[in-house]
Amino acid sequence: MLQNERITTPIWKKIIYLILTLFVFAIQITIYYFTLVGSYQSIILYYIGIGLALVVILYIINSDASASYKLTWVALISFLPFFFIFIYFSNTTAKRLPKRKRKKLEVAIKEHNIIKHREYPNSDNVTNRLAKLIYQDSIYPCYNNTDVKFFSDASIKHEHMLNTIKNAKKYVFLEYFILSDGVLLEELISVLAELGNKGIEIKIIYDDIGSKRALSSKTINRLIDIPNLKLAVYEPLGLNINPAVNYRDHRKICIVDGLYAYCGGDNLADEYIHLKKRFGFWRDNALFYDGEAVFSFIAMFLNMWYSSTKEKIDVVQYIPKYEAKETTGFVIPFSDGPDCDKHVAYDVFLSLITSATKTLYISTPYFIIDDEMINAICLAKKSGVDVKLLVPKIPDKKTVFMFTRAHYKKLLYNGVEIYEYIPGFNHAKNIIVDDKYAFCGTINMDYRSLFLHYECGSVISLNAEVKEMSKDFLAACAVSDNYTLDEWNDRNIFGKFFAFLLRIFAPML
Repeated sequence: MLQNERITTPIWKKIIYLILTLFVFAIQITIYYFTLVGSYQSIILYYIGIGLALVVILYIINSDASASYKLTWVALISFLPFFFIFIYFSNTTAKRLPKRKRKKLEVAIKEHNIIKHREYPNSDNVTNRLAKLIYQDSIYPCYNNTDVKFFSDASIKHEHMLNTIKNAKKYVFLEYFILSDGVLLEELISVLAELGNKGIEIKIIYDDIGSKRALSSKTINRLIDIPNLKLAVYEPLGLNINPAVNYRDHRKICIVDGLYAYCGGDNLADEYIHLKKRFGFWRDNALFYDGEAVFSFIAMFLNMWYSSTKEKIDVVQYIPKYEAKETTGFVIPFSDGPDCDKHVAYDVFLSLITSATKTLYISTPYFIIDDEMINAICLAKKSGVDVKLLVPKIPDKKTVFMFTRAHYKKLLYNGVEIYEYIPGFNHAKNIIVDDKYAFCGTINMDYRSLFLHYECGSVISLNAEVKEMSKDFLAACAVSDNYTLDEWNDRNIFGKFFAFLLRIFAPML
């Protein structure tokens, strides 16, 4: 059964929005034209626009967004007040659900009352601080009753995940940004068909933009035809130029029977397991969770399921009885969803960076961040921390790659080592601190992931797998190009000027 009855903006409203957008833009251009030729009415409208721009700029300045984000919008609104004010408020009001709808979501999912009353275990100061931060921002607790396994390659993870799914006894939940036709998806469909015929419940969420060109209608129909399988497409694109299209479901979650979960940077597409060569070797990784921490991923999934289908579900029916485990370390899952009004990932990343005392390793496919986070990285380096940044040398998006390099200057001047991955495309998303604490999940270090997309992941602390992540990171650096300050300074004048412009408009990405 196809569950894409999400109550999204109807076609007629989307058409009206399109007309309004074009109309506002046309008004702005007309005002400028007639102001230049001396029209009295246009001059009045021009000054009305200036006054309105000043009010909105003051509102933006007093908002709690990052300084870089504010700077971009102030510049754009100053240039075309009517048009960019319209775009700004479309962007800033669309991501989070209104309070009334968030309350409905809490009632529908019923996960909040269960999670809020959980005690998080006591540990060292860094773990406690991160646990409190994540609990305050996204209500998910810290666990010490969960085994964790790190996968340094998505192909190994896929094989492991497929075997776990084959042995499902009750249900399988899948939430992915990209579902793509190919060998990987064929293997998965074959397994899901067997499970569905056995009565196993299957729920799948995929993002419409992420899968738009990759997933054929034929494959969608095959999934729909599987017994006991429900398919939800997040925010179908349709006829829509609404800036809210930026707010995508970028999460990647697999849950089996509520006992096991997977989350990492890889999607359900052949390039992630090296069956399709796009940019050479695709470097990606993920974590496998076995134990109580899976409960948070169940809550995350059902939260998005309700947002996508409006199907009311009591999360209690999907929570198994977790056996006690003798585990080391802690797991703190977190997510950013339509019910969350905070930038959880940004806060977590900044907290991890400022916690570093010996080593700070960052792996990301895109590095487009604000000055506050760059300053925090530089401060860590100046404090004697060994700081390394790993990004691609072979980009998947050339413009984004130029934006990434535009952010090198201050890092290089402060001695941060920047490595550009040579064998292929670096898609792994990690922050590893002191070989004790690490993030792994779906979140890139760019404005889109930190402030726009719906994301997820976890922080693991005092766990042996953190050292495995560190080893994998250093091995990737060993086959990468160490980009130097001399290379930065040797750029031509055009390159330097272009980097300057890109930094200004980076928050628009």
